Amino acid sequence: MKISPLFKWFGSKWQAAKRYPKPMFDTIVEPFCGGAGYSLNYSDRRVVLYDNDPHLKVLWKWLIDSATSEDILAIPINLPEGSSVNDPALGLNLGQRLLLKHWQRTNNVGNCWTISPWGSKPGQWTRNTRARVADEVHAVKHWEFGDTIGMVDLPCTWFIDPPYIYNYRYRDGKNFPYDQLDSLVQTISASSQVMVCEASCPKTGKVPNYLPFLPNHSSVTSRRKVTQSHHSSEYLYYTTPKELKTS
Repeated sequence: MKISPLFKWFGSKWQAAKRYPKPMFDTIVEPFCGGAGYSLNYSDRRVVLYDNDPHLKVLWKWLIDSATSEDILAIPINLPEGSSVNDPALGLNLGQRLLLKHWQRTNNVGNCWTISPWGSKPGQWTRNTRARVADEVHAVKHWEFGDTIGMVDLPCTWFIDPPYIYNYRYRDGKNFPYDQLDSLVQTISASSQVMVCEASCPKTGKVPNYLPFLPNHSSVTSRRKVTQSHHSSEYLYYTTPKELKTS
């Protein structure tokens, strides 16, 4: 069952999920989950999420374990631009505040907690968005969020969408241990389906080589003007159980 994003997150694979192989198994594992765009397309499966972002840890655990439709419908709309999500007068708990925060800006990974100029415009935190999220949050109540990446009951589908080595601007990609991803893939059971996402350098076209990536598709990463859309050349490392057993 496909549901729409529960909050905004940069690099989400929700729209692009159709360009990736469908899950072969009932369990999907998403390390570096972000907004879990891939898994949202198959929300009725067992989904196991991981992410190091401190806000995501709290937000996902709240959505999965605690959030009710009433909690979400209690989050106000049409707040004045520049007002604080953390204003005690709003009476919101941390999960509610984080949900509202992440509907303000797609790349809102820092400590900006103010209502954006476009926060109440279509596609952001509107009455319709609030009603939809309140209705669809029940679809993830059987999901799990883990504090560390670990092995899960197999077989399963691994959808690995790490910080991109060349064009990932929102975290410190320079210090990310990309070489360890190869080790992770090698330790995953031969009964698993594995996908690892990447992209070529937008300036040089260089393709990351910590895994043998192949071209997958081109995606629009931002739309500022009709003639100034930014595109990303997406690559994919993909193995099926049969390929893993013969590698």
